[in-house]
Amino acid sequence: MYAYYNSTTQQAQFFASNNFALSAELFRTLGGFNTSFPLAAGEDREFCDRWLYHGYQMVYAPEVQIYHAHKLSLRSFWRQHFNYGRGAFCFHQARSQRNVEQIKVELSFYFNLLTYPLSERSPQSALLSFLLLLSQIANISGFFWKYSQNHNSMTSQTTV
Repeated sequence: MYAYYNSTTQQAQFFASNNFALSAELFRTLGGFNTSFPLAAGEDREFCDRWLYHGYQMVYAPEVQIYHAHKLSLRSFWRQHFNYGRGAFCFHQARSQRNVEQIKVELSFYFNLLTYPLSERSPQSALLSFLLLLSQIANISGFFWKYSQNHNSMTSQTTV
């Protein structure tokens, strides 16, 4: 994902919040993470997008590595990626409030994401591809679950 979003180190576009550093002053100037997100999922994507929107530069330093991993069961893996989908919905909502153009779904990105492990030809390639596919199904499920929850909430408010 970092190779995709940060192919040019001086024009990076996304960092996960467990893997970026910036001054506390600038973080506060931009309002920090968007607290309207119901959980920790997608708020880092929204912050990076807002950072770039305000004209700040992001620089990718691939030589800096941080180890951050969760021990996940299949159930907690699903829940984590489902929540990422919920966060993605919140991200798109927050972005639309700034009247920024919609992000287009790039099918080639998802195709490459799912087939990348197979190009590595390791014993775990098939398992990793399966887990990436499962993560994307969970992500889409979370996105549409949040969408329907939001839509139902808005519908009930207008009919009252």
